[in-house]
Amino acid sequence: MKIKQLFYCQFWHDAYYKIKCFFKPKQEWLTDVIPDTYCDKVELIPRLLFECLIHYVEVERQQPHARSFGYSWEEELEKGYTSQEEVNRYQKVDKDLIKAYSWIKNGRANIDKQIDEAYPDTGFDDVFFKREDGNYEMVSSHERKEAYEEVNRLEEIKSNKDKEAMQIIVKYHQRLWT
Repeated sequence: MKIKQLFYCQFWHDAYYKIKCFFKPKQEWLTDVIPDTYCDKVELIPRLLFECLIHYVEVERQQPHARSFGYSWEEELEKGYTSQEEVNRYQKVDKDLIKAYSWIKNGRANIDKQIDEAYPDTGFDDVFFKREDGNYEMVSSHERKEAYEEVNRLEEIKSNKDKEAMQIIVKYHQRLWT
């Protein structure tokens, strides 16, 4: 750091802002989603992306200066402020973002519930069989295998829908500002 910088008001303004943000972060809504314990990036990336979209839809697009989803562009079209092509692009983006938002808020919870219900209700004794030599052997029944096939099918659906939602978020990330 050069001594001359100490005499610039912008230097002090930036220093004040950084200190203020250290004690009161501007993206605190995002830090709440990051666990304090270790979390693999495989789980962390969807959490962050999904929380960004949720915040955009529920907070930023609800501001008085932002246009709401389903905004009527009639007045802008009549006055020639925008073209029908541009309106169609905005509506497509909004439709895709709402599709991803709906999956994140409702679809994931519903499929998680279905996955939980698909697990078989068997205890330790139903899975492990004690052999004559005293050791245990894992025995999987036909019903148990079928139940886990359903769990795997539902997990694959969830994974594919999550990927689709993340692709939408990344595709339109430049438009996620108000």
